[in-house]
Amino acid sequence: MMYLFKILSNLFGYNVSIKINSLRNYLLSISLSSKLNMEKELARFQYPIKIQGFKNIKIGKNFTSGKNFRIQAIDKYNGFTYSPHINIGDNVVINPNCQIVAIDNISIGNNVLIASNVFISDHSHGDKFFKDIETPPALRKLDSKGSISIAENVWVGQNVSILSNVSIGRNAIIGANSVVTKDIPEYAIAAGIPAKVIKILKINNVSE
Repeated sequence: MMYLFKILSNLFGYNVSIKINSLRNYLLSISLSSKLNMEKELARFQYPIKIQGFKNIKIGKNFTSGKNFRIQAIDKYNGFTYSPHINIGDNVVINPNCQIVAIDNISIGNNVLIASNVFISDHSHGDKFFKDIETPPALRKLDSKGSISIAENVWVGQNVSILSNVSIGRNAIIGANSVVTKDIPEYAIAAGIPAKVIKILKINNVSE
């Protein structure tokens, strides 16, 4: 498909290639929305994309993802079985080159904005005690320290990694290039490796 698109682009020019690309993404969105049982409203996906574990992925209304989006609910790996769940709320926007991978549970609330090159994973290759350190990483059992929860209205900056057993409160902002390894409270701006709270935007006990 990609090679055909390039050939048509060279033959007919930029404007026609844009229309062809739009049609391809529209047809892709129809197909994937059907597989994800999104009957009421069409999600907007872009080619190329990788989705694994359709039955364990739930996506809300008005969803948008950029190119090279990878979302995987892994239920089998190297002979081991898992019970993954990925739940994404309404009005979520995910920019290009992002990856969401679960063997446990990843939840993303409504109105979350995720910038480009973001990595969200609730597991690693091997456990925290390194019992299988002599085993090649790709052959180790996948291990999760806990689920990931991203509440509503969170903004995740570019090149961020969010690791297992983490909760990010509503209206929080995660600065670019951060690695989130611990909980981030609501209304917080957090940044760094590992990410630390640098400012609270609103006192928690003040009503909206």
